[in-house]
Amino acid sequence: MRKTWIATMAGALALGSTLVVGAATAEMTERSSERSVTTEKTTTYSGTVSEIDPSSSTITIRSETAPAPTKYVFTKETVFADPQGHVVTYDTIRNSPVTVYYTREGDRMIVSKVITTKPVVTEHRESTTTETHRRIE
Repeated sequence: MRKTWIATMAGALALGSTLVVGAATAEMTERSSERSVTTEKTTTYSGTVSEIDPSSSTITIRSETAPAPTKYVFTKETVFADPQGHVVTYDTIRNSPVTVYYTREGDRMIVSKVITTKPVVTEHRESTTTETHRRIE
């Protein structure tokens, strides 16, 4: 009877081990199938800013090589900068040549950054006035 009990326990132990290993394998398989890799392709386009509308978050670029202007959507995360990386304003890039970095989401083109292709020039004028006073005696 004792041998039968030992054999039963050994069988139960082997069966339990098989179930645990099977469950662990199933869990690992399930976890590995949950992993997915998303690859986004960033594309560039160069042209001149013909319109920028902050209310609709759109920027329109025209190019000499394209027959029609292209409209892009920008977000709060979109960076507008000059070639040195300094942030520029919407007014600064209007009618300026730029390179747009964007990704496609369905039929929309979402801009990640807009870089002016020439340095932004800030003009600073300074004038000096000299007055000469003569004493008349």
